[in-house]
Amino acid sequence: MSERPPVDQVYSRLRWLIIEGHYPPGSRLVEERLASDLGVSRTPVRQALARVAAEGLVHIYPNRGAVVRRFTTADLLEIYDLRALLEGHAAYLAASRIGLEQLAILKDAAEALEQSLTRTFESRTAEVRFLVEQNAIFHDTILFAAGNERLTSIVHMVVDIPLQFRSFYWYTPEERHISNFFHRAILKALQQGDGERARAMMREHIYHGRDALLQNFNDDQTTDIEQ
Repeated sequence: MSERPPVDQVYSRLRWLIIEGHYPPGSRLVEERLASDLGVSRTPVRQALARVAAEGLVHIYPNRGAVVRRFTTADLLEIYDLRALLEGHAAYLAASRIGLEQLAILKDAAEALEQSLTRTFESRTAEVRFLVEQNAIFHDTILFAAGNERLTSIVHMVVDIPLQFRSFYWYTPEERHISNFFHRAILKALQQGDGERARAMMREHIYHGRDALLQNFNDDQTTDIEQ
């Protein structure tokens, strides 16, 4: 298998550096400095900045350049309200369309998240990255099973990975157990083809994530993530 193009590698590294708080909200992303930090030329950095801007991770201002996006409490409330509505509907649709292969993927992701509670990671950041990735597999599989491309596209525009990263970073073991409970409840509803139950459990799951994040969230705050 061939390696990813250099631009993709730079984009992936820059994206995670933003998500993990190495470049905090409100900080300027200067092309020359980024090129030095990443050990590449300015051309792939410029292309990577355009891609993270398209995702909403940074804003690009005329005569000011790229700035890492700030989040406010109002942003958080709007984002999670939309997620609850949209992903709840996706779960409802998926209940009548999901296949055995997709159910197996959901089961594997749910088990991985449960087992992570007793697994040893090389760092807290590595642990949270694993949680974010497995959580994304769970939610994206439901979106795919829903069979509505427009809905999937809108959800991906709404979901903010930096907020998810912070949420998982601050989760207590008890909160992770609750999150895992909702994953299992959603999976069971989908296995039974119960759309209303799947929607209700998905909405509760997302609002639990919002509430956990609100407990530790301050407007326009920076994130201090330890390696």
